[in-house]
Amino acid sequence: MITRYKSGQSILEYTLVLGAVIAVIVFVLLGEGGIKQKVQDAYTASGDAISNTTKDLTAGVFAK
Repeated sequence: MITRYKSGQSILEYTLVLGAVIAVIVFVLLGEGGIKQKVQDAYTASGDAISNTTKDLTAGVFAK
């Protein structure tokens, strides 16, 4: 039987590397203190700022 030597990477090796990259991305996005938490914090902060601004404007206009 003739043995042929392959040069390059196999599909399995590419799959393992892709799996590792996906794992790192998921960890960064969903991990503790990751991007998900930062986006939620920014959303909450902006909502609080808008709420405080509308309260201040309403009280200022209709204050006696």
